[in-house]
Amino acid sequence: MFMWEGLAHEALPLGEAGLSGLPNEAAIVATVKDNVKQSGFYIFPGGEMLQPGLSGAQREEAEKKGAELWRAGPSGIIVVHPEGMETGSTAMLVRQCLFDIGVTLLAAILLSAAPLAGFGARLAFVTAIGLVPTLNAELPYWNFYGFPTVFVMAQALVHLIGFAVAGVVLGLMVKTQAAKPAVAARASA
Repeated sequence: MFMWEGLAHEALPLGEAGLSGLPNEAAIVATVKDNVKQSGFYIFPGGEMLQPGLSGAQREEAEKKGAELWRAGPSGIIVVHPEGMETGSTAMLVRQCLFDIGVTLLAAILLSAAPLAGFGARLAFVTAIGLVPTLNAELPYWNFYGFPTVFVMAQALVHLIGFAVAGVVLGLMVKTQAAKPAVAARASA
């Protein structure tokens, strides 16, 4: 999975699908640098509704105002690291590899508990796990924050192919117990 993700992000257009550079980036970066002093995940407009200590009525008013501002635009989200951050470091790659090993081990555990007969069924089972991150993360990001459709679809493809590749390996390595016929299962109960 790690090797597939590297290929998808470095050699194929999937890693940059839906991403764009900011026009007049220098001016925007200067404004962010002057105004954002703490690393964080920011939403605009309407950040007032996220302030702690608002009463129910105050929060309701802030949400109403925020919704109007979102409709009027511009709106967005931004992750800011005012002090900068490493990119593509060895530590980042090692962590990602560990994440991929962990999720593949989890898929192997789930597969070993599934009553599936045959390589095709095991491959389909592990590949289907690849739908989970898209359905649970990317589609909500698209729905609530307006992530670009092409970004979400590219990530879905990366997940599905990654889990399919893992499914080939796991389908060959992990043997599962075939499902018992319903009659035999009832008789043993």
